Amino acid sequence: MKLNRRTNLIILWILAAALVLGMVITFTPTMGLGGGGQGAAAPAILVNGEPIGELAVVRARSNPLFNLVQEGEVGADLELLLIDELVRQELIRQEASRQRVSNAEIRDAVEEFRVSRGVAGRANDSQYLAIIAGSGFTDETFRLYLGQQLRQSKWEAELIDGVDVTDAEVEAYYMANDEMYQTEERILARQIVLATRDEAEAVRAQLTAGADAAALAREVSLERADRDGALGAGAGETEPRAVGRPALPTAVATAAFAIRGPGVTDVVEAAGLYHVVVVESFLPAATRPFDEVVDQVREDALQAKQAQALDEAVRRLLADARVEIPARSALQLRYDDGVVATVGAVDIKRSELVRATYTNPQIQQALSPDTAFLITAFFKPAILDQLIDQELAYQGADTLGVPFVGPRRFVAQSALEYVTRDVEVDDEAVEAFYQTNLSAYTVAASAAASRVDFERVEDAEAFRNDLLDGVPVDEAAVAHDGVLTSLGTVRPGQVEPDIDTALFATNAFDALPAGGEVSDVLVLVVQPEALPEALEDEGEEGAAEVEERIVVLVADRTPERVRPLSEVRAQVESSILAERRAAARQAWLGELRAEIAVTNHLADAGNDDLFGLDGFTFDEPLDEGLEGALDEALDEALDSVDDGNDAAPDGDAGEGDDADDADDAAPQD
Repeated sequence: MKLNRRTNLIILWILAAALVLGMVITFTPTMGLGGGGQGAAAPAILVNGEPIGELAVVRARSNPLFNLVQEGEVGADLELLLIDELVRQELIRQEASRQRVSNAEIRDAVEEFRVSRGVAGRANDSQYLAIIAGSGFTDETFRLYLGQQLRQSKWEAELIDGVDVTDAEVEAYYMANDEMYQTEERILARQIVLATRDEAEAVRAQLTAGADAAALAREVSLERADRDGALGAGAGETEPRAVGRPALPTAVATAAFAIRGPGVTDVVEAAGLYHVVVVESFLPAATRPFDEVVDQVREDALQAKQAQALDEAVRRLLADARVEIPARSALQLRYDDGVVATVGAVDIKRSELVRATYTNPQIQQALSPDTAFLITAFFKPAILDQLIDQELAYQGADTLGVPFVGPRRFVAQSALEYVTRDVEVDDEAVEAFYQTNLSAYTVAASAAASRVDFERVEDAEAFRNDLLDGVPVDEAAVAHDGVLTSLGTVRPGQVEPDIDTALFATNAFDALPAGGEVSDVLVLVVQPEALPEALEDEGEEGAAEVEERIVVLVADRTPERVRPLSEVRAQVESSILAERRAAARQAWLGELRAEIAVTNHLADAGNDDLFGLDGFTFDEPLDEGLEGALDEALDEALDSVDDGNDAAPDGDAGEGDDADDADDAAPQD
């Protein structure tokens, strides 16, 4: 699912708070007790002289992430990530321990928890104890845990107390993040809903042939027939109003909005009904004026600045922390948090790189011993480049004279967006891009088709003549012993070759009085299947012979169509704008590199470029580009691993590789 920008930023604030509350990876609650809850347990880590016990480490290791790979560089990375998280939590515990929490506050917190779980009152004591025992707590340790959480909440509240934003900061926030305040994409459309796919396919065929959508909806639709199928129309209205995606079932909305212009969707099933949407026009998202959204912008900017205060506090704690691994610990943890890159006077530590790498959901999903080498050879270097660009942008933000607010990462992103604010798209570029990428705007041929199989050519010919005389398909098929099979809406390459050729590569069809076309009588040759080798060796004779099937096709065919520029202009402009903004960002980062010294210690150490990726850059800034690159690269890399495991004896490529490559190379909408 693609999240909108505002949702992404809300998630960013949550992640910023996670720097204080604990990592995005879920840990066993009791491990966070740190030095305040270790008792006599042997220390595995010392943080500012206070111990984190071996039991806390063992509990943290119960998280599945830390067991995916335990050897080699990735195993060492995951161990560092585990230590770094424990250290962060302990530093926060130490800092928050100065906050006063009364027994009454803890008692109220316990009662609030019990009410929320439906186990309030003394009569439910056993159920309450069973619930907390499931997370490894006793009543005593649970109260200690809640006390720690209350102290931490007070510490956080103290950090952000008095934080406010100026008018200049609010305006800067809007300028750098105006896409957060866009109206949603909307469409003007009519919808026709039917009980069966065959009915819907027939209606779609009429629509593509030019039938009036309002009249058809009024006549046959199961929904909104009284409004001529008009979406957004109120009672007594028959003209559509602009609606967003929530106005339609998810699958139907996806199909309707994918057209991004006038057009007819395929038949889409949702909740047992079959939908066809006729889109009259597509209204792209547009940025709302500042005056209209100023209150929301101020609230978002304030949240960003509060997250900045939390982020800076954790960074200070980490910078001043003394972390030691006791030599006598039985766990013998490895703690190597060296510098992997330097940007100006700022060091990027190995723990930052490890955290950015292994908290990425795409990497977590693909992580295994088989893919570990991909992480270290490709993804870690690429993510380090992203961290370097992020730090460059953060330092460069000071040169722009704009009061950005937010955590370090968000300020960097805001600066990158700000430097592209004046990028525009001209008509000449739109026309050139459209002509260069016509294939991306070509709608493949389609056919709403049925096939009727016969035993005799004479029956097929009689069936065909009945159709030309206006007899309905199902009646004519029954009358002449034909077997009627609906193929649905198909496109080239989706049906068997002979049928595909007849539908899309010939004109051997005659028009029918009620609409649609009927093919000539087709005689299809079916080759017999080869006998198993064992039967051939025993001298068995093949009983199967060449078969002939007699088929007539009934179809409503829609030829391939290149969507006109007027229909796809919004898509073209969006693509060009994305390209030009990416180029502007890279140009600005290049200027910063000329002014700010950058040392990539991993690259200087001579990491092999196993995939020929020297000079690789992401078109999109920071994590937005990384996410797409990870999706594609992980898919390709995992496919290559699978292909290697299943390779043919001579290393021949599997069937379909060329087709996949062709799909990957095609321009995208």
